Amino acid sequence: MKNRIKILYISVLVMFAATACDQFKDISKIDKVESLSAKISVTLSLGEAPMPDQLTVKMVNYAERYELTTTMDPGGDVIMKDIIPGVYTITVSSEKNSGGFTYNYTGNLVNTDIVTNNKQLNIDVGASKSGALLFKEVYYCGSRTPKNSVYFRDQFYEIYNNSEVVQNVRGLALAMLNPMTATANMPVWEEPDADEHVHALAIWQVPEDKDYLLNPGESIIIAQMADDHRKDHLNPNAPVNLLSAEFETHIKTTSLIQDNPAINMDMRFLQSVPPQWLTPVFGGAFVIYFPSEPIDANNYVTPVGSSRRSYRIPINEVVDALENVGNENQAQLKRVPAVLDAGVATVGGTYVAKSVARKVRETREDGRVILYDTNNSTEDFEVMDPPVIRRYGAKAPSWNTWQ
Repeated sequence: MKNRIKILYISVLVMFAATACDQFKDISKIDKVESLSAKISVTLSLGEAPMPDQLTVKMVNYAERYELTTTMDPGGDVIMKDIIPGVYTITVSSEKNSGGFTYNYTGNLVNTDIVTNNKQLNIDVGASKSGALLFKEVYYCGSRTPKNSVYFRDQFYEIYNNSEVVQNVRGLALAMLNPMTATANMPVWEEPDADEHVHALAIWQVPEDKDYLLNPGESIIIAQMADDHRKDHLNPNAPVNLLSAEFETHIKTTSLIQDNPAINMDMRFLQSVPPQWLTPVFGGAFVIYFPSEPIDANNYVTPVGSSRRSYRIPINEVVDALENVGNENQAQLKRVPAVLDAGVATVGGTYVAKSVARKVRETREDGRVILYDTNNSTEDFEVMDPPVIRRYGAKAPSWNTWQ
């Protein structure tokens, strides 16, 4: 480890010598870069959640692939040592079972430069219950055709009942958040309670015409286009057949798009012209939630300096969140509040026919799997090649008669 740190010191010294940023001026003139330390403290906003027993602190320098981890008492602070100068993402997390519920505690700081010794850092940590419904697998990056052109109609989103009781997905909404892709230029919102909301660019909703019950261990597939994408006129190289999907975001914008057996989602908020559900192949941020009131597409807001319409979703209505980015180096360009998702997931490229899927936490005697849900996608998800719907033996609901 000491030899690794010395090598990293040299690479960091070379990097700093080449930059003109004011924050690095003093370090670029030092012959030897010494390891640094930082004091980490937390501010807890727990609501009705119990106090965690301890917190895990992780510091990651993505540019140098350098990571430090320790634990701390939630009522105190901790000194992190052996820090090499650079830009860090710092995540604080924990989990506790109490009263029949699992509580997740998360907070983070992103794009935090540590170039001086004994830096003082405070991180706000919130608490939430693990949701019964969660994103199980998401395939967003698309695939390549035999002629090496790009294909994106095979995107899908799998929602899984990870709980012990029956769930009703009637009225469940799937939203893509603003900004569409990871960026350092985050929207600025004028609403005084903006930090209590996430802002959606597109919202599709499961019809509210009847109940759609989901037993423990069952999942629904929401397809952009619920077809067998391996057909000759679509993409023989596509990794998935989505004819058995429960729902699709059907809008016939080309002759390739057919109205398949899947139930059509209701388009509630979408501003693209022509309208279509196409999430970014570079990695979008998503939430699922049950709206407490009907979605009114005319009730939108716009960020400062932009005319791009967005719909406000209260954070306390969100059931699950997943933030995807283009590659690991974009992990510090987070869009989603840490209380919903303290990390990110990525397949690392576009049109590579890979998905992100939750890891299995345990397998019950009846074969049903329980998936990780710590509200940190970096820890909960892994890359899968190829994408597979209903992985790990997830079942389709009985009302899907076309499966």
